[in-house]
Amino acid sequence: MKRTINTFVVILLVISLAAVSSCKRDQVGVPGPMGPSTLATLIEITASPNIIVAGASRQQTTITARVYMFDGSPVANQTVSFDIRDALGQKLYLGFLDGSQTVVSRSTDSSGMVSITYAGPLASELSEILVSELTVHINVYLGWQGDEIITDFCPIIVVGDLLELVVVVKFELQAFPNVLWCTDKRPKSEIRGIFKYTYNGIPIIGRRVYFKILSGPGEFGDGRTKTFAITDKHGVAMIKYIGPTRNEIAFDTLVTIQGQPETDWIHVDSPYEDPNIPSEFYIHKEMDIRLIKGQGIN
Repeated sequence: MKRTINTFVVILLVISLAAVSSCKRDQVGVPGPMGPSTLATLIEITASPNIIVAGASRQQTTITARVYMFDGSPVANQTVSFDIRDALGQKLYLGFLDGSQTVVSRSTDSSGMVSITYAGPLASELSEILVSELTVHINVYLGWQGDEIITDFCPIIVVGDLLELVVVVKFELQAFPNVLWCTDKRPKSEIRGIFKYTYNGIPIIGRRVYFKILSGPGEFGDGRTKTFAITDKHGVAMIKYIGPTRNEIAFDTLVTIQGQPETDWIHVDSPYEDPNIPSEFYIHKEMDIRLIKGQGIN
């Protein structure tokens, strides 16, 4: 009977792992003031970028783990182990960690951080297992800490079909606010480039989004009219647009801003021969911000 119960518990654990869709540790309770300190140890893992392409060479992504106490203080000199698994939590021998390894152990630095690289599969390796897309889980664990195992994982989407990848990613450009009142003070707007995976809304992390003022007055927060920002863990790249004062415009006008996410990782040259089609292979959006000539300093 005991063996049957243990097997049932293992099955429940596997099902629970499969249901997790993002980098998230199993829920833990708030440690009491007299409780064991190990219960306060937490781990967080991220991948940048989190979507890679399987091609003629292995594309790499950086995996970073942060180990910290419940109060936010870092845990230094903590051994952290990484391995490669599938969506069901089974070991997966596809791609390599830090060169040519499938299991890697490293120690955290003074800030509780440790990073390794994951080199994804080749296109031929995806063909061998008869898939054009899959999700690889980089698993990280600290081993036994008291009476619990502290573990987490981060999904990386591997796509083998370049044309499919262009179809399944989406980009949005937004301005908050999109109407500015120009007075003696320069008005500001937050520009957001949002880059996500269309299928399930997973954010695309660690990619550049290029911004450009196509027409109209003003500049970005760095004093330029052409600049870029990196997408964060939400797939959002943010910059500031600084508009003109009321004395710098003669009447109400518009400023047009373009945003284009980095796509060199998707392709080098367009696969199309028709010169009128390649623009479809580049993702970009444009938007207008209305500038209203105001009065005074308010």
